[in-house]
Amino acid sequence: MNLLRFTLSTGEELRYFKVATIGGDYPQNQVSSIAYKDTLTDDSLFLVQSQAGIPLHYFKLITTEVCFERECRLLNIRVYWNITGRYLGFELPAGEFLSKRDHEPFSSEEYERLNDLLANPNLPLGNISFEALIETPAPDSVDAVSGATTTDVAKMVVKGAAYTTYTLWNILHGPSRERVAGLTEKQLTPELIDLILHSPDISDRVWALNRIDPKNTLSPKLSTSIMAFIVGDDFYLAYTAVRAITAAHLRAEALQLALFGAYPVASHSIQSMIISKLTEAPYLSPVLISRSRSLLGTLNGKQLGDILKWYAHHGVNDLETGQAVAEILKNENRFISRQAYTFLKKMNSFDAGITAALAAYEQK
Repeated sequence: MNLLRFTLSTGEELRYFKVATIGGDYPQNQVSSIAYKDTLTDDSLFLVQSQAGIPLHYFKLITTEVCFERECRLLNIRVYWNITGRYLGFELPAGEFLSKRDHEPFSSEEYERLNDLLANPNLPLGNISFEALIETPAPDSVDAVSGATTTDVAKMVVKGAAYTTYTLWNILHGPSRERVAGLTEKQLTPELIDLILHSPDISDRVWALNRIDPKNTLSPKLSTSIMAFIVGDDFYLAYTAVRAITAAHLRAEALQLALFGAYPVASHSIQSMIISKLTEAPYLSPVLISRSRSLLGTLNGKQLGDILKWYAHHGVNDLETGQAVAEILKNENRFISRQAYTFLKKMNSFDAGITAALAAYEQK
């Protein structure tokens, strides 16, 4: 792969865009562009970055023929990706336009529809050939490109511009998309990941969470961003954020305390994940154990069971914890008190108070 640099051209253009991963208006003189050249395909993918080296987006210049009724015109368009590989938008040079059959230019509504279709990664346009999109005309009729689209496919293309829709969608969601993501992955730093975690698009945030370095300590900014997701309203973001935390990250006492601090306000499912994740920690902070003890009397049966299993896994058997669990033996809910009893029996404490509490429970 050869690395080339070039300067962006200026001029009025027709532009349709979705929300950017990293927002902000960057004047022309505050960005630079790098072209990644594939010598096998003679195809270039351009990265636009800020003066500080922050990647902003990628684009590719597309020049191809679009044919209708055996007549062709050259399509000149620039397509854009966000740095996570997500579709960003398209741009036409001044005087250029997209057209349908009979060379009728797109309306504003049709440009908007194309923009929405290209932004949808779930269209099945990558799994079928273009010929399958249309009702092929008779052999002596006009070429297949001008055939009518089928009823199902009409929902996936701009009417009268099936080929244009199909071609652009496959360019945007084909190998170039993976290449974009791969190029960004090579540039990831904790600072860049944190920027992506603040994207207005949830798929960007999930993308960044799934690429957090599993081996090195999390920066304070990353820890704060992750914890905000865990206590947030979006379950999938919270789920992905908890999964992004590793045993290596949990070497940091501050992260252990922050993660358990989210426990009281998290949803029930996320609470179970938090305790399961803390089970993976290489050790438990004494401060964490102390804080968890203060919650024992407020927990329901499922929550108590999770935490007692967590204690058992880490060999938590100090006197203060044993005494706190012994208090639960007085709970009228037999399911709850029985879990405390089972834990204490395995703990095998010689403390007189705990032994007396167990004997009293057994006589009930």
